[in-house]
Amino acid sequence: MYLLARPPYLRWAVAALLVLAGLLVECGGAATTPHPFTTRIVPAGESLDLAIEWRDVPAGLLIAPDLEGAVAATDLTAGTPVVDSVVATRPAVPEGWWAVALELPPTAVEGAEVLVVLTSTGEQVPGIVVAAGGDGGFGIDEPGVVAVPEAMAAAVARGAAGRDVVVAVRP
Repeated sequence: MYLLARPPYLRWAVAALLVLAGLLVECGGAATTPHPFTTRIVPAGESLDLAIEWRDVPAGLLIAPDLEGAVAATDLTAGTPVVDSVVATRPAVPEGWWAVALELPPTAVEGAEVLVVLTSTGEQVPGIVVAAGGDGGFGIDEPGVVAVPEAMAAAVARGAAGRDVVVAVRP
């Protein structure tokens, strides 16, 4: 009697559909979007332009920030995903001010208010750190850039050339 039983066509069709659905899920790639990651250690205040690598991540997992003029807000390690919380923008030089290269204390960060003191005359000039200095390699420190009012820019530049300038940072 077993030989007279109907063939299981419906079960075969359902099994074939399950196998086909599994193949479609495995072979059909998941939706991904490119996202920026750091390629090396990036100290706080350094531009992210040359330290970015784009990797595919699942769509909607991370939101890419605007990288136009972006700098690291904190020290970043290699492989860190670049998101809004680790990105800052470089402060702009205020209208009517000039940017002067000065030796800065290590605690001076971009955007900080500083007081530039001309040691030869005792004049005090307010300033804003536009770019923090850093290690240029081979033990040579690179100067930072401080924005100062136009009226005092020449005096600050002369003081910087003669090493008659001290930069004080507000704690």
